[in-house]
Amino acid sequence: MSTYNKVVSQIHSLTKAEQLRLLEELKAIVENSIETETEEELIFPAEIAASETAWQDYLAGSDRGKSLQELELELFGRQLFQF
Repeated sequence: MSTYNKVVSQIHSLTKAEQLRLLEELKAIVENSIETETEEELIFPAEIAASETAWQDYLAGSDRGKSLQELELELFGRQLFQF
């Protein structure tokens, strides 16, 4: 049995009050996220705002970006190339 089916089965064992409470919590979770076109990834409003801020900083020239060395350290934990 899939996880989804297990959850639905468990929901049926809740009281009506508990089901309504669960419904409100699920509604809040869904409303606080936005689905991408693939519907597999949720992007939260805070992430969208941070992305927009970074983009505006880039366009304004106030974001110096990352050097190759900084990017290598972030992605690989070490420098790959020595200049």
